[in-house]
This record gives sequence, C-alpha cells and structure tokens, in this order.
Amino acid sequence: MARQAATPEPPPRPAAPDATPLVRLERVSKRYGRTRALAGADLEVNAGEVLGLVGHNGAGKSTLMRVLVGITKPDEGQMKIEDRHVDDLSPEGARAAGIRIVFQELSLSPDLRVFENVVVGAEIPRGWRWRPRSRRLIMAQLDEIFPGHGISAWARIETLSLAQRQMIEIAQATLREGNTRLVILDEPTSALGRGASESLFAFMDSERRRGVSFIFISHRIAEILGHTDRVAVMRDGKVVATRPSDTLTEDDLVTLMGGSVGPAETRAARRARSSETVLAVDALSTGRLRQVSLTLGRGEIVGLAGLEGQGQRELLLELWHRRFRRGRRGLRGAGRMAFVTGDRQESGVFGLWPLKLNISIGALSQVSRAGVIDLASERRLTAEWLQRLKVRGTAQTGILELSGGNQQKVLIARALAAGADLILLDDPFRGVDIGTRQDTYRLIRSEAAEHGRCFLWFSTENLELEQCDRVYVLAEGAIVAELSGEELSEEQIIAASFTRARGRNGSAAAAVEPSP
Repeated sequence: MARQAATPEPPPRPAAPDATPLVRLERVSKRYGRTRALAGADLEVNAGEVLGLVGHNGAGKSTLMRVLVGITKPDEGQMKIEDRHVDDLSPEGARAAGIRIVFQELSLSPDLRVFENVVVGAEIPRGWRWRPRSRRLIMAQLDEIFPGHGISAWARIETLSLAQRQMIEIAQATLREGNTRLVILDEPTSALGRGASESLFAFMDSERRRGVSFIFISHRIAEILGHTDRVAVMRDGKVVATRPSDTLTEDDLVTLMGGSVGPAETRAARRARSSETVLAVDALSTGRLRQVSLTLGRGEIVGLAGLEGQGQRELLLELWHRRFRRGRRGLRGAGRMAFVTGDRQESGVFGLWPLKLNISIGALSQVSRAGVIDLASERRLTAEWLQRLKVRGTAQTGILELSGGNQQKVLIARALAAGADLILLDDPFRGVDIGTRQDTYRLIRSEAAEHGRCFLWFSTENLELEQCDRVYVLAEGAIVAELSGEELSEEQIIAASFTRARGRNGSAAAAVEPSP
C-alpha cells in the first residue's frame, strides 16, 4: 500500500452553502491539431469551497483552467457564472467576474520591483500616488498570508528565490482591492517550504469562510485530502469523478487517476552499493556551506534533505560548477556529471527547440562523427529516451507543447542520455504527478542498479527522499545528520532538520527556523 503522509488533523470545515454553483463548465472540449486536450469536461465550483483538482500531467487540468480564465477558447461546451451563460469569456471578463489564477509557471516580470509588478498584474487605481499605494497593498497581503516572508517591496523579482516569487504571485492574486470570488492555485506549494504552505492553507480556510472559493491543483495528495472540501479527478481530458475529500484515501485517488497501487520497493531489496567511490567531498566551505563532507558510491542514490534554504541547492550548484575547475579542489573521484534543474522554465528547457534537440544537446559526442551530427544516431537516441520515459510527443514536437511533467521528463532524459556517472537532481519533481514520479523513480533505480550510475537528489518533499539509499540532512549550510536503513523516514528527517548546526569551532549555532 502507498504510504500516507503524516499531516496534522485539519479543523472541522463548515459545509459549503447549498446554492447555485458559483461556476459551472459543461461539456468543454478543446483540440490542438491531433491532440485532444479536453474531451467534454464538466466541472462545478460552489461558493465558499476549496475544490481539489488532480490528474496525471497531460490529463487536461491546465487547459481547463485556461478556459475558465478566458485565455483559451474551447471548441465546444459552455460556461455559467451563477447560472448566467457566458458565451465568449476573455481574460478581462474573467477578472471582472472575480476569477483569478496563479499559474504553476510564474508570470512576474523579473526586471521590475515587487510593487511595480502589482500595478502590472492587478487592477488597482493608477493615480499619482500609485507607488506608495501599491507598496502598502502588496506588503499588507504578504504579511497576512506569509508572516515572516522576508520580502522587500523594493526588491527586483530576479533577485528573489522561487519560493518568494510564488508568495508574491499568490498575494497579488488575492488582493482585496478587487472583487475576488474564485482563486485558482496551480501547484502553489511546489515552491514553498513547509511553514509557508501551512500559512497558505490557513489563509485559504479563512477566505473560504468569507465566501471566496478556491480551485487547488496539486500532485501532493496528502495536501489535497487535508485541505479541500471536494476533489475532482481528471483523466484523458475529462472529469471522471468528483468526491467529498473526507471519503477518499491516497490509494483511492491514485486509482481514480488511472494509476496502480502496489507494494513499495524496500531499500533492502535494491542493489547494494559498491565500495567504489564515485564522488567524495572533503570539508567543502564556500558561501553558506560549512565544512560539508560526503561520499557517494557507485550505483547509490543519495538524498539531500532539511528545511528549504539550508544550503542544499548551493551544494549541488557548487559541485556542478567545480567540474570545470582545474583540479576540482575539494572533490575526489568526480566523473562525468549531469544536472537536472527543478526550475525548468528558467534554466532547463530550450523553449524554441523540439524534443530531439532538447535531449541530444547533452549527448553530442555520442551522436557525432568527426564533429558532424549523425542524424540517424540522433533519431535513435531521441526515440529510445522518449520511449523509456513515456514522453507524450514525437522527436519534432515543440517542448513547450508538452505538459510540465513531460517537460521535466525530457530534462531527465537529457541527463541520462549524456551517459553521466553522477546526476545531480535539484527538486526535479516539483509539480509532477504521482504516476510520472513512480515511473521515473523506477527508471532511476534501474539506472543505478544496472549501470552503476550515482544520483545526488535534493527534494523539498520528505516522503520522496525515502526512495534514496542514504540521506544527508543539512541545517545552516552544514550536514547535521546522515540517515539510512530503518532510521530513514519522514519523521526522522523532520526531527533532524531542526537540529542545531555546529559551528566550525564546535559551538552550537542558533536554532534553525523554518524558511518561508
């Protein structure tokens, strides 16, 4: 049976008002060439409820939400807002109706300041004192939703972390200056730490009591079951089931999405790691990293855990950058490396290239002869990895035509196709559905066991790290625990995450606080 995440018992929810649905979509269909994105989807959202929306990547969730906010025009179907037919909804019309959306792929302008983005992205008066007004509005909303967020209204978006950008998007979409009635949150917690996620859930609960509705899209099933009133399940472009959340289990949802539930593979059943060392890091100190030492054996999957922002990403990036430096100071035994980012739009996909080029760019030496690309070899390489990772698309498909989860598969295919000995994974399954994750977990374990590849994997989801053979927990840039065997569990990871890190002189540093 799939493991259930340990989540606190949510407070009782008052029943949503028994009235006409706030929004109703009926028999909505949409095609893109041969691809049928929606196939007669029906969806209802009641006033003052949180509706969870789940489904595998490519099930149609994002397309249906784009129809709901007027960005995508459906080929067939109709929409009603409080039982009034809407014939040609536009983004402006959706905003006028009080419908807001926070996309998974963030839409802030990176070269503008926080308060300037508010003016661009929200309908607030543009009078001559717009600057202090917009600063006051966004900071008040951030303070209410995410206490201790650490964001300055004057900060340029490009200088902020992914989590902080997500907070700004959410705060901007829920400003009370407008007539907000329905907020669509597409994977809002995928970039947030545990504390910020809990703050968001508390805010959603208070808003729903004021009559505001939410559509909450997430691949974290425990969050769906713990913080929604009903759950709608999409598969193959349709809503195949809608159930009260308190009547479902995690296994129920996986089955409704078309997945299968089987016994989890135990670490004891995996290939024992070789004594051969692929990488050794010796007392690495740079930036916020403090005397970090770790080893990775051939065929081993090693995780990096801890509260977000404690140096895990810095460690991965430092290892990646040092591969180019002469002597690789502080590293021993490092072979060829590949890097898979979790921020695919910022530093992952080549948006103007088809899948063939997005995959083969990492393996040019394998598909070239005398410096000239062998097109037949390139086609074979692409076809192999598209098939192995079950990517929905052909070699010539544009990568931006794929769902987020399939785009992430392509990045993993690029790393594996490169033939690297060590693959660095920076929270690669952020916003990826459970079926895709399970398929990719199996592939990672297969590559480790059969080909001796080594994986160093940072994840913000503790349950995901149970796929690893060992886990290093970081706090304040230092390793505070190494977990393996029976001690490798979500409970132990959480406990170790709050361990006081030791300074270079051995004295205890300040206690680690959860990052927003």
